[in-house]
Amino acid sequence: MHARQAYPRESSGDPNRLVHAPAQSSQALNVVVAYQDPLTRHWATGLWDRVGQLIDTGGICCKSWKLNDLTQASVFAEAVNAAVVADVLVISVRDAGELPLMLHVWIDAWLPRRAGRTGALVAVIGVPAKPDVLSGRAHEYLEAVARQAGLDFLPRERMLPQEPLARPVNLPLGVTARQSAAA
Repeated sequence: MHARQAYPRESSGDPNRLVHAPAQSSQALNVVVAYQDPLTRHWATGLWDRVGQLIDTGGICCKSWKLNDLTQASVFAEAVNAAVVADVLVISVRDAGELPLMLHVWIDAWLPRRAGRTGALVAVIGVPAKPDVLSGRAHEYLEAVARQAGLDFLPRERMLPQEPLARPVNLPLGVTARQSAAA
């Protein structure tokens, strides 16, 4: 059977929150996606688009949350409850400095409630082109979470784009900071 991937926007109005949820059934693969920003959302949904090509879309119930949105109590509670029963948890973050506080809070809320449920934690981790002393923390943390929850750990690294150097506001277009300093 061919898969048809559709990620309709939920009617509650948050344009960052995606839900792909055909009628939930005990036979559906329950997937929860938590992402940090538009880039990490793109990586996570791209991954599940490819998985969806292998599985009938009627067999996947996927709910997705942006980490910053978890500051709202009702959204947080819904995301925790979904993670407790999820077969697959997809966490998509940047490994650049500290992980978002809401990621830690969310994980701390669902982790003790999983009660030995089997499943997998898929970690989509954006890594910097030039690793520094903070690099690798996301992988280590999420691997420890998976181990503690008894989940299979499936990491996937993606290269973070290099940020272009910002041009100082007071320089005219076409003049670089180096040219300005030499003048």
